Amino acid sequence: MKRSNFTLIELVVSIAILIVVAGIVGVSGAAFYQGYDRSLRVTSRLKDFMAIDNLMDTHIRNMIPFMWKDDEGTSRLLFDGEEDRILFTTLRRSYGSRPGALLFIRVLVEDGKLLAEYSPYPRYPWMEEGDESLPVTREVIAENVDSITFNYVENSTEVSNGLDFFEEYREEDYKILPLAIRLKVNFSDGTSEQWLRRVAGTSRNSTFGMRESDSSAASGTAVDSASGHTGSGVRGRRTTVGGSRVTGGNGR
Repeated sequence: MKRSNFTLIELVVSIAILIVVAGIVGVSGAAFYQGYDRSLRVTSRLKDFMAIDNLMDTHIRNMIPFMWKDDEGTSRLLFDGEEDRILFTTLRRSYGSRPGALLFIRVLVEDGKLLAEYSPYPRYPWMEEGDESLPVTREVIAENVDSITFNYVENSTEVSNGLDFFEEYREEDYKILPLAIRLKVNFSDGTSEQWLRRVAGTSRNSTFGMRESDSSAASGTAVDSASGHTGSGVRGRRTTVGGSRVTGGNGR
């Protein structure tokens, strides 16, 4: 039998074909893994957005005024709005073994995580940490969070000329809830996202009947329903968004 061997040209062509095929497989594999990794990041971020949406829609939009007496017997609003955290009272479904329809929530960032602390019993904004014996459940809303910023809209009936956002809305300054709350979440990768929601109830609008303070409010002056104090003494810097409107939708 006559044996035929590969020529040098055939060997070079074969090696070149193998290199091209290997390159195509390598590029396709790298593109696949890059797309898969990008898909995981987008999915994780989408889950974070959905969780924050649920927090804003379920709790912030259902925020209500709730009064509680301090150690001196003074009735005070259980609300504390700081720039990097918030404490408030909200409504929830009451069924089964739940202790009630009220839920007391604190939202803050700790160790790169956006956390929500839930308690079925009142938490006191005039105490730094509140009663540590109260049961508190913690939920991680989003991870890889660098910081958060809360801004508050003063409880005023005049919003046609734009919204004034305040960095703080403290209980000692205002005896009523803000009209709306904006949350800005700054993620560790440098991106950020904003949510704006109007609260469900305010002290001025959650009672039955017409009072003297309501007539003052109708004329465009924000009046405290409990003491008649006009809401002009807010501490902290504020920003104005011209032409903005507060809605119950996704105000991002």
